[in-house]
Amino acid sequence: MALRLSRQGDRALSIKLDTISKNFGGFTALGNINLEIEPGEFLALLGPSGSGKTTLLRIIAGLEFPDTGRVYYDGDDITDLKVADRGVGFVFQHYALFRHMTVADNVAFGLTVRKRRDRPAKSVIQARVQELLDLVQLGHLGKRYPAQLSGGQRQRVALARALAVEPRLLLLDEPFGALDARVRKDLRRWLRELHDSVGLTSIFVTHDQDEALELADRVVVMDHGVIEQIDTPQKIYDEPASAFVFDFVGESNQVAVTIAGGEARLFDRTLPLPAGTTLPGDGPARLFFRPHDAEIVADDKAGLAATVTLTRPNSGSIRVEGKLDGLDRLVEIDVPVEGAPQVGERIIVRPTRVKLYAGRAEA
Repeated sequence: MALRLSRQGDRALSIKLDTISKNFGGFTALGNINLEIEPGEFLALLGPSGSGKTTLLRIIAGLEFPDTGRVYYDGDDITDLKVADRGVGFVFQHYALFRHMTVADNVAFGLTVRKRRDRPAKSVIQARVQELLDLVQLGHLGKRYPAQLSGGQRQRVALARALAVEPRLLLLDEPFGALDARVRKDLRRWLRELHDSVGLTSIFVTHDQDEALELADRVVVMDHGVIEQIDTPQKIYDEPASAFVFDFVGESNQVAVTIAGGEARLFDRTLPLPAGTTLPGDGPARLFFRPHDAEIVADDKAGLAATVTLTRPNSGSIRVEGKLDGLDRLVEIDVPVEGAPQVGERIIVRPTRVKLYAGRAEA
């Protein structure tokens, strides 16, 4: 029985989740989730702790079973199929490597424990392991033990082990959560390249928006067991479908306003808005804008009055933090280094691009 490392796009799974729900005691972890994933897609499940993203991943894998709803692989109902029969590769945050085994033996583990009739010859397994270690750029470290590797190297070993069994689906649950920021950045770029070269369907759970936006073809933003938005990273950032998505993905400022007669009002005056801004119906609303979508102007009536409380360098600009007049809320904007205001100075902040959502602002 020969094994070979090749692009597997023609074998990559499509996945369909049909009205999936899951409760733990009185807690609803997932509520009627519907989701379709294309073959070869790299999908990120993004959300805060408790949003349901890991529970959803575990149901896709077969580590948990839904209370209601069905799971389909390539159109086949596999809801009741055991995890061992689903052909899935896993990568976890804490590697789950066997400390008493060498790197090579860890990678080979999934192949060596197969039933005799399905187990490749030793020479085939050895060749497969070396090929995978070369793929993850650890070909020279096969005889070492996990304790002799860095965190980033251990995670590469975990990925090689997941790929050794030739899965059609790769599931990654916060795989870089235990690593420092620089290693995370390097590994996620490498992971995307690996996904593209091998051609699997990959699903990645993370609470890190930068990872999701950089890695994924599409991002599923979740909160309290429901899907808030499914879209490309660009649209998730530029066209958030809800106040939660705007607030969770990217940096944002939020101001409570009132919509009345086709105008946004703050206290007793009309707040000028950029041309083309869409207003919700009359009533309380939440106005959002990004720090880079604002400028300082001279006209008191052209924006939001604030007093500067902090300034700091920010990637070629100055990040200015200010306390809004009459509100217990801070705003942050990015301004050019030349002419940046000083702490204590009163400024007028004019948003150049905003999004409004019906409802009261959070305290």
